[in-house]
Amino acid sequence: MKTFLKASTQGNLKSSFSRPFILTIACLLILGGCTKKNDPLPETERVKGILKANTWTMQTVTVDQIDQSALYAGLTLSFTESNYSSTNGGLVWPSSGSWSFADQTGKVLTRNDGLPITVEDANATKLVLKFTWMKTTLSGGKVSSLAGVHIFTFGK
Repeated sequence: MKTFLKASTQGNLKSSFSRPFILTIACLLILGGCTKKNDPLPETERVKGILKANTWTMQTVTVDQIDQSALYAGLTLSFTESNYSSTNGGLVWPSSGSWSFADQTGKVLTRNDGLPITVEDANATKLVLKFTWMKTTLSGGKVSSLAGVHIFTFGK
């Protein structure tokens, strides 16, 4: 009889020890799987943050692969949540306007004048914007704008 009680008590000890242990491990595994992962920022928010972070100063401008930086000397761009402002932008960069992303990729923004602008590169120190301007204009005997594919490279 003593042997039966001893075996019975040991079985209860094992099961009373095993159940809480197994339940604790199961809870830890379940709760560990519930931790929120850092979701990456949507691309539009990442690019918008870069645009807004700096006043961008023009470094180079090409029109149809020909350097036209002198035409836009002193050009700067600043962005807010939905507006932009420029200095020395001539006709291709009005002094102010609004903008929005064309889609969720963050690769094309559209100005309030309808001009789509491709974001070729956007990082903390460099911004490259590309668009096609449709007309060459003259003002006071000087070229004010050139038709063609414009690629603006800005630095901070």
